[in-house]
Amino acid sequence: MTFKIELKTRLKTRPRICFLTGSAADWGGASRVLYTTLRTIDLTRVEPLVLLSGEGPIKAELEARGICCLVWGSATEPENKVTYVKALFRALRLLRRERIAALHVNHRFWRPAEVLAALLLRIPVLVHFHVVNQQEGSFMGRCRSAICVSRYVAENSVPKTLPKEVVYNPVQLARFETGKDLRAEWGVPPGAVVVAFLGQIRDIKGVQDFILMAKHIPEIHARFIIAGECRDPAAFPGSYTPEDLAQMAGGDARIRYVGYVKEVENVYHTADIVVVPSRWQEPLGLINLEAGACRKPLVATRVGGIPEVVEDGVNGFLVEPGDVGELAARVAQLIADPALRARLGEAGRNQVEQNFTTHPVHEFETLLLSFANC
Repeated sequence: MTFKIELKTRLKTRPRICFLTGSAADWGGASRVLYTTLRTIDLTRVEPLVLLSGEGPIKAELEARGICCLVWGSATEPENKVTYVKALFRALRLLRRERIAALHVNHRFWRPAEVLAALLLRIPVLVHFHVVNQQEGSFMGRCRSAICVSRYVAENSVPKTLPKEVVYNPVQLARFETGKDLRAEWGVPPGAVVVAFLGQIRDIKGVQDFILMAKHIPEIHARFIIAGECRDPAAFPGSYTPEDLAQMAGGDARIRYVGYVKEVENVYHTADIVVVPSRWQEPLGLINLEAGACRKPLVATRVGGIPEVVEDGVNGFLVEPGDVGELAARVAQLIADPALRARLGEAGRNQVEQNFTTHPVHEFETLLLSFANC
Protein backbone atom coordinates (compact mmCIF):
# COMPACT_ATOMS: atom_id res chain seq x y z
CA MET A 1 0.00 0.00 0.00
CA THR A 2 2.83 2.42 0.89
CA PHE A 3 4.48 1.76 -2.49
CA LYS A 4 1.21 2.52 -4.35
CA ILE A 5 0.76 5.82 -2.49
CA GLU A 6 4.38 6.80 -3.19
CA LEU A 7 4.00 5.92 -6.90
CA LYS A 8 0.81 7.98 -7.22
CA THR A 9 2.55 10.94 -5.58
CA ARG A 10 5.47 10.71 -8.01
CA LEU A 11 3.14 10.47 -10.99
CA LYS A 12 1.28 13.59 -9.89
CA THR A 13 4.45 15.64 -9.41
CA ARG A 14 6.36 14.60 -12.55
CA PRO A 15 6.88 17.49 -14.98
CA ARG A 16 5.26 17.36 -18.40
CA ILE A 17 7.77 17.51 -21.24
CA CYS A 18 6.64 18.31 -24.78
CA PHE A 19 8.52 16.59 -27.63
CA LEU A 20 8.31 18.24 -31.05
CA THR A 21 9.35 15.27 -33.16
CA GLY A 22 9.27 16.15 -36.85
CA SER A 23 8.35 12.55 -37.68
CA ALA A 24 5.74 9.86 -37.09
CA ALA A 25 7.90 6.72 -37.23
CA ASP A 26 11.36 5.57 -36.23
CA TRP A 27 12.83 5.69 -39.74
CA GLY A 28 16.09 7.58 -39.92
CA GLY A 29 18.74 8.10 -37.27
CA ALA A 30 17.24 11.07 -35.41
CA SER A 31 13.80 9.47 -35.21
CA ARG A 32 15.22 6.10 -34.11
CA VAL A 33 17.13 7.80 -31.29
CA LEU A 34 14.11 9.74 -30.01
CA TYR A 35 11.69 6.84 -30.16
CA THR A 36 14.19 4.42 -28.61
CA THR A 37 14.45 6.90 -25.74
CA LEU A 38 10.67 7.26 -25.39
CA ARG A 39 10.24 3.48 -25.41
CA THR A 40 12.42 3.22 -22.30
CA ILE A 41 12.11 6.59 -20.54
CA ASP A 42 11.12 6.40 -16.88
CA LEU A 43 7.48 7.52 -16.81
CA THR A 44 7.59 7.96 -13.04
CA ARG A 45 10.12 10.78 -13.54
CA VAL A 46 8.69 12.63 -16.55
CA GLU A 47 5.37 12.79 -18.39
CA PRO A 48 5.91 13.09 -22.16
CA LEU A 49 3.53 14.79 -24.57
CA VAL A 50 4.62 13.83 -28.10
CA LEU A 51 3.73 16.04 -31.06
CA LEU A 52 3.84 13.93 -34.23
CA SER A 53 4.18 15.29 -37.75
CA GLY A 54 1.37 13.00 -38.93
CA GLU A 55 -0.27 9.64 -38.48
CA GLY A 56 2.29 6.88 -38.20
CA PRO A 57 3.08 3.51 -36.64
CA ILE A 58 4.80 4.98 -33.59
CA LYS A 59 1.59 6.56 -32.27
CA ALA A 60 -0.12 3.34 -31.19
CA GLU A 61 3.10 1.97 -29.73
CA LEU A 62 3.73 5.02 -27.54
CA GLU A 63 0.10 5.26 -26.47
CA ALA A 64 0.26 1.62 -25.37
CA ARG A 65 3.03 2.74 -22.99
CA GLY A 66 0.72 5.43 -21.59
CA ILE A 67 2.39 8.28 -23.48
CA CYS A 68 0.06 10.94 -24.85
CA CYS A 69 0.53 11.67 -28.57
CA LEU A 70 -1.01 14.38 -30.72
CA VAL A 71 -0.93 14.52 -34.51
CA TRP A 72 0.35 18.07 -34.72
CA GLY A 73 1.86 18.47 -38.18
CA SER A 74 5.20 19.95 -39.16
CA ALA A 75 6.67 22.82 -37.20
CA THR A 76 5.48 26.12 -38.71
CA GLU A 77 8.22 28.38 -40.06
CA PRO A 78 7.47 32.09 -40.84
CA GLU A 79 6.93 31.69 -44.58
CA ASN A 80 3.32 32.92 -44.49
CA LYS A 81 2.47 35.57 -41.89
CA VAL A 82 -1.18 34.59 -41.41
CA THR A 83 -0.38 30.87 -41.10
CA TYR A 84 2.47 31.64 -38.73
CA VAL A 85 0.35 33.78 -36.40
CA LYS A 86 -2.37 31.12 -36.31
CA ALA A 87 0.22 28.45 -35.52
CA LEU A 88 1.71 30.65 -32.80
CA PHE A 89 -1.64 31.03 -30.98
CA ARG A 90 -2.38 27.34 -31.44
CA ALA A 91 0.96 26.47 -29.81
CA LEU A 92 0.43 29.00 -27.01
CA ARG A 93 -2.93 27.41 -26.18
CA LEU A 94 -1.47 23.92 -26.16
CA LEU A 95 1.56 24.74 -24.00
CA ARG A 96 -0.59 26.63 -21.47
CA ARG A 97 -3.36 24.03 -21.37
CA GLU A 98 -0.97 21.12 -20.92
CA ARG A 99 1.19 22.95 -18.36
CA ILE A 100 4.36 22.13 -20.26
CA ALA A 101 7.54 22.44 -18.20
CA ALA A 102 10.06 22.11 -21.05
CA LEU A 103 10.03 21.77 -24.85
CA HIS A 104 12.38 19.33 -26.58
CA VAL A 105 12.89 19.82 -30.33
CA ASN A 106 14.34 16.77 -32.06
CA HIS A 107 15.69 18.57 -35.11
CA ARG A 108 17.44 21.74 -36.14
CA PHE A 109 15.16 24.65 -36.97
CA TRP A 110 15.00 28.26 -38.05
CA ARG A 111 12.16 30.11 -36.29
CA PRO A 112 9.20 27.78 -35.75
CA ALA A 113 6.06 29.18 -34.16
CA GLU A 114 6.10 26.36 -31.60
CA VAL A 115 9.49 27.44 -30.27
CA LEU A 116 8.48 31.11 -30.22
CA ALA A 117 5.40 30.18 -28.18
CA ALA A 118 7.58 28.41 -25.61
CA LEU A 119 9.96 31.36 -25.44
CA LEU A 120 7.08 33.81 -24.90
CA LEU A 121 5.80 31.63 -22.07
CA ARG A 122 9.32 31.36 -20.60
CA ILE A 123 9.29 27.59 -21.08
CA PRO A 124 12.84 26.19 -21.40
CA VAL A 125 13.61 24.95 -24.93
CA LEU A 126 16.17 22.25 -25.62
CA VAL A 127 17.28 21.38 -29.16
CA HIS A 128 18.75 17.99 -30.07
CA PHE A 129 21.73 18.13 -32.45
CA HIS A 130 21.95 14.79 -34.28
CA VAL A 131 24.40 16.36 -36.73
CA VAL A 132 26.76 19.31 -36.54
CA ASN A 133 24.73 22.53 -36.57
CA GLN A 134 25.97 25.50 -38.59
CA GLN A 135 22.81 27.64 -38.37
CA GLU A 136 23.57 30.89 -36.54
CA GLY A 137 20.58 33.10 -37.30
CA SER A 138 17.69 31.34 -35.63
CA PHE A 139 15.93 30.83 -32.32
CA MET A 140 18.66 28.35 -31.37
CA GLY A 141 20.54 31.07 -29.58
CA ARG A 142 17.52 31.48 -27.29
CA CYS A 143 17.46 27.81 -26.29
CA ARG A 144 18.65 26.82 -22.83
CA SER A 145 20.84 24.00 -24.12
CA ALA A 146 21.67 21.75 -27.05
CA ILE A 147 21.76 18.01 -26.52
CA CYS A 148 24.57 16.67 -28.74
CA VAL A 149 25.00 13.04 -29.78
CA SER A 150 28.81 13.17 -29.52
CA ARG A 151 31.69 15.31 -28.35
CA TYR A 152 32.47 15.95 -31.99
CA VAL A 153 29.02 17.46 -32.58
CA ALA A 154 29.25 19.54 -29.41
CA GLU A 155 32.69 20.93 -30.25
CA ASN A 156 31.83 21.82 -33.86
CA SER A 157 28.29 23.19 -33.57
CA VAL A 158 27.12 26.78 -33.37
CA PRO A 159 26.02 28.98 -31.69
CA LYS A 160 29.21 28.73 -29.67
CA THR A 161 27.52 30.54 -26.78
CA LEU A 162 24.76 27.93 -26.56
CA PRO A 163 25.44 25.51 -23.67
CA LYS A 164 25.87 21.95 -24.95
CA GLU A 165 25.50 18.60 -23.25
CA VAL A 166 26.70 15.31 -24.72
CA VAL A 167 24.19 12.49 -24.46
CA TYR A 168 25.08 9.50 -26.60
CA ASN A 169 22.46 7.64 -28.59
CA PRO A 170 20.76 4.73 -26.82
CA VAL A 171 20.10 1.32 -28.36
CA GLN A 172 17.15 -0.90 -27.50
CA LEU A 173 18.79 -4.31 -27.18
CA ALA A 174 15.52 -6.24 -27.38
CA ARG A 175 14.94 -5.01 -30.92
CA PHE A 176 18.33 -6.16 -32.14
CA GLU A 177 18.04 -9.56 -30.52
CA THR A 178 14.97 -10.48 -32.57
CA GLY A 179 16.32 -10.05 -36.09
CA LYS A 180 16.21 -12.88 -38.59
CA ASP A 181 18.77 -14.18 -41.06
CA LEU A 182 17.88 -13.30 -44.67
CA ARG A 183 20.65 -15.27 -46.37
CA ALA A 184 18.31 -17.72 -48.05
CA GLU A 185 16.05 -14.88 -49.23
CA TRP A 186 19.03 -13.04 -50.69
CA GLY A 187 20.56 -16.10 -52.31
CA VAL A 188 23.63 -16.26 -50.07
CA PRO A 189 25.17 -19.73 -50.25
CA PRO A 190 25.86 -21.74 -47.06
CA GLY A 191 29.25 -20.99 -45.51
CA ALA A 192 29.62 -17.59 -47.17
CA VAL A 193 30.94 -14.65 -45.13
CA VAL A 194 28.56 -11.69 -45.48
CA VAL A 195 29.95 -8.15 -45.43
CA ALA A 196 27.24 -5.50 -45.14
CA PHE A 197 26.80 -1.80 -45.90
CA LEU A 198 23.70 -0.10 -44.45
CA GLY A 199 22.48 3.43 -44.88
CA GLN A 200 21.83 6.11 -47.45
CA ILE A 201 23.07 5.19 -50.90
CA ARG A 202 25.12 8.37 -51.35
CA ASP A 203 28.69 9.32 -52.07
CA ILE A 204 29.20 10.88 -48.63
CA LYS A 205 28.36 7.50 -47.08
CA GLY A 206 31.15 5.88 -49.08
CA VAL A 207 29.08 3.24 -50.86
CA GLN A 208 31.36 3.63 -53.88
CA ASP A 209 34.34 2.78 -51.65
CA PHE A 210 32.47 -0.26 -50.33
CA ILE A 211 32.05 -1.57 -53.88
CA LEU A 212 35.69 -0.86 -54.77
CA MET A 213 36.75 -2.60 -51.56
CA ALA A 214 34.72 -5.68 -52.47
CA LYS A 215 36.39 -5.82 -55.88
CA HIS A 216 39.80 -5.67 -54.16
CA ILE A 217 39.00 -8.80 -52.14
CA PRO A 218 39.35 -12.00 -54.20
CA GLU A 219 37.69 -14.30 -51.66
CA ILE A 220 35.11 -16.27 -53.66
CA HIS A 221 33.12 -17.24 -50.57
CA ALA A 222 32.50 -13.62 -49.52
CA ARG A 223 29.25 -11.82 -50.27
CA PHE A 224 28.85 -8.04 -50.16
CA ILE A 225 25.36 -6.76 -49.31
CA ILE A 226 24.25 -3.14 -49.80
CA ALA A 227 21.04 -2.18 -47.96
CA GLY A 228 19.44 1.25 -48.14
CA GLU A 229 17.26 3.54 -50.18
CA CYS A 230 18.36 4.68 -53.63
CA ARG A 231 17.01 8.16 -54.37
CA ASP A 232 16.86 10.33 -57.45
CA PRO A 233 20.25 12.07 -57.86
CA ALA A 234 18.49 15.05 -59.47
CA ALA A 235 16.53 15.66 -56.27
CA PHE A 236 19.19 14.40 -53.85
CA PRO A 237 22.66 15.30 -55.17
CA GLY A 238 25.28 12.66 -54.55
CA SER A 239 22.78 9.81 -54.51
CA TYR A 240 23.13 6.66 -56.59
CA THR A 241 20.53 4.67 -58.49
CA PRO A 242 20.41 0.84 -58.60
CA GLU A 243 21.79 1.12 -62.13
CA ASP A 244 24.73 3.17 -60.84
CA LEU A 245 25.51 0.47 -58.27
CA ALA A 246 25.32 -2.28 -60.88
CA GLN A 247 27.66 -0.35 -63.15
CA MET A 248 30.17 0.16 -60.32
CA ALA A 249 29.97 -3.53 -59.41
CA GLY A 250 30.98 -4.34 -62.96
CA GLY A 251 29.30 -7.73 -63.08
CA ASP A 252 30.77 -9.01 -59.79
CA ALA A 253 28.02 -11.42 -58.71
CA ARG A 254 29.25 -11.33 -55.09
CA ILE A 255 28.02 -7.72 -54.75
CA ARG A 256 24.27 -7.34 -54.33
CA TYR A 257 21.98 -4.39 -53.70
CA VAL A 258 18.96 -5.59 -51.69
CA GLY A 259 17.05 -2.31 -51.52
CA TYR A 260 15.62 -0.53 -48.51
CA VAL A 261 15.16 -2.82 -45.49
CA LYS A 262 12.80 -1.41 -42.87
CA GLU A 263 13.75 -3.98 -40.22
CA VAL A 264 17.44 -3.08 -40.10
CA GLU A 265 18.00 -5.67 -37.38
CA ASN A 266 17.57 -8.33 -40.07
CA VAL A 267 20.53 -6.94 -42.00
CA TYR A 268 22.76 -7.14 -38.92
CA HIS A 269 21.67 -10.71 -38.22
CA THR A 270 22.48 -11.65 -41.81
CA ALA A 271 25.92 -10.02 -41.74
CA ASP A 272 29.22 -11.31 -40.38
CA ILE A 273 30.99 -7.96 -40.77
CA VAL A 274 29.59 -4.42 -40.94
CA VAL A 275 31.42 -1.71 -42.89
CA VAL A 276 30.87 2.03 -42.36
CA PRO A 277 33.04 3.70 -45.05
CA SER A 278 31.73 7.26 -44.60
CA ARG A 279 33.50 10.12 -46.32
CA TRP A 280 31.73 12.86 -44.37
CA GLN A 281 32.12 13.70 -40.71
CA GLU A 282 29.58 11.32 -39.17
CA PRO A 283 28.11 12.86 -36.00
CA LEU A 284 28.29 9.47 -34.25
CA GLY A 285 27.07 6.72 -36.55
CA LEU A 286 24.08 4.86 -35.12
CA ILE A 287 25.02 1.87 -37.28
CA ASN A 288 28.17 1.44 -35.21
CA LEU A 289 26.10 1.02 -32.04
CA GLU A 290 23.50 -1.24 -33.63
CA ALA A 291 26.19 -3.50 -35.08
CA GLY A 292 27.72 -3.78 -31.61
CA ALA A 293 24.34 -4.70 -30.16
CA CYS A 294 24.26 -7.58 -32.67
CA ARG A 295 27.85 -8.65 -31.88
CA LYS A 296 29.11 -7.73 -35.35
CA PRO A 297 32.68 -6.46 -35.84
CA LEU A 298 33.07 -3.11 -37.56
CA VAL A 299 35.39 -1.59 -40.10
CA ALA A 300 34.73 2.14 -40.14
CA THR A 301 36.39 5.35 -41.23
CA ARG A 302 38.09 7.65 -38.74
CA VAL A 303 35.69 10.58 -39.16
CA GLY A 304 33.52 12.76 -36.91
CA GLY A 305 32.25 11.03 -33.80
CA ILE A 306 32.95 7.45 -34.95
CA PRO A 307 36.19 7.15 -32.92
CA GLU A 308 34.10 7.83 -29.80
CA VAL A 309 32.33 4.52 -30.47
CA VAL A 310 34.77 2.35 -32.42
CA GLU A 311 38.06 1.63 -30.63
CA ASP A 312 40.62 0.45 -33.16
CA GLY A 313 41.50 -3.19 -32.58
CA VAL A 314 39.00 -3.60 -29.74
CA ASN A 315 35.49 -3.69 -31.22
CA GLY A 316 36.49 -3.01 -34.82
CA PHE A 317 39.03 -1.32 -37.03
CA LEU A 318 39.39 2.31 -38.08
CA VAL A 319 40.77 3.42 -41.45
CA GLU A 320 41.18 6.77 -43.15
CA PRO A 321 38.27 7.91 -45.35
CA GLY A 322 38.74 7.00 -49.00
CA ASP A 323 41.58 4.55 -48.27
CA VAL A 324 40.09 1.62 -50.17
CA GLY A 325 43.28 -0.45 -49.89
CA GLU A 326 43.33 -0.33 -46.08
CA LEU A 327 39.58 -0.87 -45.96
CA ALA A 328 39.95 -4.00 -48.07
CA ALA A 329 42.88 -5.25 -46.00
CA ARG A 330 40.96 -4.99 -42.73
CA VAL A 331 37.82 -6.60 -44.14
CA ALA A 332 39.87 -9.41 -45.69
CA GLN A 333 41.54 -9.95 -42.31
CA LEU A 334 38.14 -10.40 -40.67
CA ILE A 335 36.85 -12.65 -43.45
CA ALA A 336 39.82 -14.98 -42.89
CA ASP A 337 39.62 -15.05 -39.08
CA PRO A 338 36.30 -16.17 -37.47
CA ALA A 339 37.83 -16.01 -33.98
CA LEU A 340 38.81 -12.37 -34.49
CA ARG A 341 35.30 -11.57 -35.71
CA ALA A 342 33.85 -13.18 -32.59
CA ARG A 343 36.23 -11.36 -30.25
CA LEU A 344 35.61 -7.91 -31.73
CA GLY A 345 31.87 -8.54 -31.94
CA GLU A 346 31.66 -9.56 -28.30
CA ALA A 347 33.63 -6.47 -27.27
CA GLY A 348 31.17 -4.35 -29.23
CA ARG A 349 28.23 -5.93 -27.47
CA ASN A 350 29.82 -5.37 -24.04
CA GLN A 351 30.47 -1.73 -24.87
CA VAL A 352 26.85 -1.18 -25.93
CA GLU A 353 25.48 -2.93 -22.84
CA GLN A 354 27.62 -0.80 -20.53
CA ASN A 355 27.37 2.60 -22.18
CA PHE A 356 24.60 2.82 -24.76
CA THR A 357 21.39 1.30 -23.36
CA THR A 358 19.88 2.69 -20.16
CA HIS A 359 22.73 5.04 -19.28
CA PRO A 360 22.06 7.65 -22.03
CA VAL A 361 18.32 7.54 -21.32
CA HIS A 362 18.91 8.22 -17.63
CA GLU A 363 21.24 11.11 -18.52
CA PHE A 364 18.58 12.46 -20.88
CA GLU A 365 15.89 12.28 -18.17
CA THR A 366 18.12 14.02 -15.64
CA LEU A 367 18.92 16.80 -18.11
CA LEU A 368 15.24 17.35 -18.90
CA LEU A 369 14.39 17.49 -15.19
CA SER A 370 17.17 20.01 -14.49
CA PHE A 371 15.50 22.47 -16.89
CA ALA A 372 11.90 21.57 -16.11
CA ASN A 373 12.48 22.27 -12.42
CA CYS A 374 14.52 25.46 -12.78
